[in-house]
Amino acid sequence: SYRDDVGVSGEEILEKSQQAMGEAAYRAAITAAGKKQSKLTPGWEVLGLDKETATQIFDEEKESGFISSKEAKYGRTSAKYDEKGRRLDKEGKVEDDNGVGEDDDDTDDAPTSNVYECGECGYTIFVAEGRTHKFFGAGFKCPECGAEKDQFVGRNAGED
Repeated sequence: SYRDDVGVSGEEILEKSQQAMGEAAYRAAITAAGKKQSKLTPGWEVLGLDKETATQIFDEEKESGFISSKEAKYGRTSAKYDEKGRRLDKEGKVEDDNGVGEDDDDTDDAPTSNVYECGECGYTIFVAEGRTHKFFGAGFKCPECGAEKDQFVGRNAGED
């Protein structure tokens, strides 16, 4: 048998691994089912769990508020952002943006679209709404011709 020197057979390793995978899959199924559950999430039988183990896992997840591993890792509070896409702290002030927005001017002649075109070569970039400062941060150059960021002109939808 496998690893006779430590007294663990391959069958035991396989059984323990299958049990652990079944429990992990059931935990994931519970959190995926949402926070408004009140009874045992279906699927435990298919995963090879007995009702006692399934109930224990369900109760543990219920006690923790059915928090997913993503929520546990990154927290439950969602970040807030201003109209320029910069992250705000708890007081609503812009967190340090590493100088990305330093030379932004707040003029009203900003483009009404998220399409920007290089005035030198015509390279077009589509920027997610509110993320312009990330794309046109300090040191940005056209990826096609190397033109400076001031060569990029905002275009309105439908312009040729």
